[in-house]
Amino acid sequence: MKKLIFILILVVSSFSTGYAQETVSEDVVKAAFIYHFIGFTQWQDNLPQYDVCIPDDTELRNTAWQTIEGKSVNGRTINVVNRYDHCHILVSENVPPQEPVFTIGSLANGALLEFRIIDNKLRFAVNMGKLRNSKLRISSQLLKLAILENV
Repeated sequence: MKKLIFILILVVSSFSTGYAQETVSEDVVKAAFIYHFIGFTQWQDNLPQYDVCIPDDTELRNTAWQTIEGKSVNGRTINVVNRYDHCHILVSENVPPQEPVFTIGSLANGALLEFRIIDNKLRFAVNMGKLRNSKLRISSQLLKLAILENV
């Protein structure tokens, strides 16, 4: 648990540049979270890449292209794309009923995970009911950092 928190802090801090301390944009932090979500999630496929689909948010997609596109996790390359289908992670308010997709959007709309700003910090909530019914395996280390809800 301490290792995971330390890793997340390092990743977020590594995205600021220069010698002066800068405020990291919300999209950079979201991209860092998405990168780490991949490392703590198991899908049941053998594809050579992880497709991160961000069709609705141009700024987040551009930030993800700049920060995580082409990076490797578990021997697979991250591919950031502008589509709704054939995704490992889909960031959208339009949540498809298909499985196994790690959806990030509104829990009320059926997403698995939702980003939230709490006390000026980016946090995330996980829909435990949807997770239990999915074919995804998410590490308990990651779930320890989440707000757990049954929607």
